[in-house]
Amino acid sequence: MTTRNKNKKGKNAKLTQAEREEIIRLCLEGKMTRTAIAKKYGCSVPNITYMMQKYKRDNELVEKKKRVKQEQAMKNPHTYPTDPVKFRIGKILEIEGDIQFARDEKVIHTLGSLHKLHLSLHDELRTFVDATKEAHGATPEQLKIEIVDAIQSLPPLLRKQVMDELLTDTTNVVRLSTK
Repeated sequence: MTTRNKNKKGKNAKLTQAEREEIIRLCLEGKMTRTAIAKKYGCSVPNITYMMQKYKRDNELVEKKKRVKQEQAMKNPHTYPTDPVKFRIGKILEIEGDIQFARDEKVIHTLGSLHKLHLSLHDELRTFVDATKEAHGATPEQLKIEIVDAIQSLPPLLRKQVMDELLTDTTNVVRLSTK
């Protein structure tokens, strides 16, 4: 059994971190009353009550952070693609989770910077999406339809040559369904 250090003097001597952890452990085990623990460590029962409340608050905060991270992971697995659009979408979802956490925990001083970052990434995302549409003139689905239509409208001999060429070079081929 550990007791307070003999060299500590007075009623207001501070508990060490090890003593605090031991007090919390003893309270959680429930084998000793708070009064007995207070006598053993030379502190007051309200002090022990405060330590336990702080311990529970801290644990609730840790658990809440874990829950938020798990929810984010379910929305957005942390495998970031090389595609800049998908990457930015993932980051926007992360920041949305951070904003919600800051609101829940009333961490007001970080909300402004998180909102600015969120808007900045959103603007970048819009720019990338718009640039992609302008570069191709259409969405990927529309391009695929145009290519299939173009191949089908070729004369039969030329269509066979194009299809043979596509089927022989399989290093970077996208299979198109024919109607």
